[in-house]
Formats: sequence, C-alpha cells, structure tokens
Amino acid sequence: MIESTLARALLYFPAKLYELGVRARIAAYHHHLFKTFRLNAPVISVGNLTVGGTGKTPCVAFIATTLRDAGHRTAILSRGYKRQTKERVEVSNGADILCTSTESGDEPFLLAHSCPGVRVVVDRDRVAAGLWLESRAPVSAYVLDDAYQHLRLARDLNLLLIDATEPLSKAAIIPFGRLREPLTEIRRADAIIITRSDRLTDPTARAELLKMLNRLSRPETPIFSAWHRMTQLRNLQSQETALLADFSGKAVAAVSGIARPERFIDDLTKVGMQIVLRRDFADHHRYSETEFASIIADAQSAHAEAIIITEKDAANLPLETVHNSLLPIFAAQIEFDCEDKAALQNLLLAVAQKT
Repeated sequence: MIESTLARALLYFPAKLYELGVRARIAAYHHHLFKTFRLNAPVISVGNLTVGGTGKTPCVAFIATTLRDAGHRTAILSRGYKRQTKERVEVSNGADILCTSTESGDEPFLLAHSCPGVRVVVDRDRVAAGLWLESRAPVSAYVLDDAYQHLRLARDLNLLLIDATEPLSKAAIIPFGRLREPLTEIRRADAIIITRSDRLTDPTARAELLKMLNRLSRPETPIFSAWHRMTQLRNLQSQETALLADFSGKAVAAVSGIARPERFIDDLTKVGMQIVLRRDFADHHRYSETEFASIIADAQSAHAEAIIITEKDAANLPLETVHNSLLPIFAAQIEFDCEDKAALQNLLLAVAQKT
C-alpha cells in the first residue's frame, strides 16, 4: 500500500486510469462486447477481489474433493502463477503427477498432491485449457482457481472469497490498497465465503462486515463463514505424519514464503510450539540450495528441534538439501472448514449436476 503523500499524489491519475480500465473491461463483458466461452461441463469459479492470500487453495481443494467424492470427473484449471514455463502444463492426470513444481507453479502442484483422482491443468488461457482437456478426457465438472477476474470463461457458480481480517471499509484499489477491482463487483458473486472468520472475534466488526456484504451483494446471495484448520504435520524426509500435540512445547524454526506469514506463526503458537527462529519470505518464494542450507544451520544454532514450513513452501524447497538435513523438516497441513458445510456442499453438487 502507498503511504507517502507525494507518492499518492503522483499515482492518483494513473490509479484512476487503472480503475477506469477495470470498470470498462467488466462492462464490455457484461454488455457482450467481449465474447465469453462455455465449456461442455459445469464450471465453478473460486476467486477474490484482492491481491495476496485469502485462502483460495484449501477452498479449491475442498470443492474439488467434494465433487470427486460425489462421483464427478473433476478437473482444476489454474493459470500457474510464478511458474517457470509458458506453455500449457498437465500437472496431474488424476492418477500421477506429471511435472515438477517449477513447471506448474507451487499452488497447482499442491492441489495435484492434495486432490488425487482430480485432473489439474495450468494455462494462462483457461478457455483453451478446458477445450484441450475436453478433447482428451471426459470431465463432468471444472473448478477454476483464482478466476473471479477471468471473465472470458463462463461459469455456473461464481464463488467470491472475502478475508474476514481485512476490513472492507478501508479497502482501496491498487496501488493504494489491495483491491483488484471495485467493491461494487461483489454483486457478480453467486455465493460469498468469508475466510478466516474464526479470527474475527469482535461481534461489532463481524456485524459490520455482514452488513456491508449484504448491501453490496445480490439479495439471494448466500454467505458462508469458513476457516482453515491446521490438522497435522508431514515429515518431508520420511513422509510420515505427526500430531500437532506432539510438538507442544518444542522449540521450532518457522519458515514461510506466503502472503500472510503472521497467520502461520499464530497457528504454530496456538498449539504450543516455541518459535526460536523465524524466516519470512515473499509469497511463492523458491528456495535455493545455499539459502535453505543456511536456514538449516541457523535453526541448529538456535537449538530448534525441527523446522516447520507450509505445504506451499514444501513445493518450493530444494529436495536434496531437505533430504540431507540433520534436522527434521515438517510441512503443516491445512484443511478448509465451514460453518454450514452441508449447505455449501449441496450448493456445489446442485451446480455440478447441471447439464
């Protein structure tokens, strides 16, 4: 966010031009001046209004596995942010992982691991990705990852994620804030999921958020309250899992390259871990061998008993350095949960059953 008064003044007109461009693009799709394409199976889109993390990946995994478990041949389409390839990549055919995380991007790679039986394809052009997949495999439901602004592809359910910890009353368009588009575009959502709702403990703030969402959304739009639960730890060397309770009171090094590292730290401290070393990196950070070896050495010097990272970071680590580490390295596994999970699942399945 831009804080300097001079910088804000200099960027005011470029920022207004950006906002006008965003509004014009949305209006062009709304009035059919730009063409939209429809795939042969129902499409469920997951996205947000802001840059940075709102917890999309666990939500996408929840949706995809809900559809898969109901018998739908499900595919996830993603753009593969921060990947080192430009061409279309099939990350998973539902049975096998077909590429590395550098080729797919960390989040699609994580989704492929989290959702066995679900196909995952990355392509900047998700229309082309869907058509390509239709020519190769039967698909009965698509999930679009981070696609609220991807208006070129028609969707049957437009899910908007709103982070409960970010007050909408203070939201502003890039570069003065984190909004990709105006708050008025909340009205495009068919359903709203308030993520990290467990962290919004002030009843007044919760009531204000719901009041604003009800005012900005369509009258029939359902609003769900959701959160993410840290469930267990996965040892990256042995692939065995460990209970969170086993780490209560243990000295650990916390390492993450995510948009909101303070939430990861909060989750670790809530289960009683003693953080003796903390290293925060930019979102989607890819660790070099030298860099991560240095982190391991620092963790040993701090007398950490283990290094704890996020599942997304696990996709970005140098494997040889991890396997050679004398310290155990664990990835914290996260699951999506919801206040009215049955109602959300029923909504997803009703859409997926459309022809």
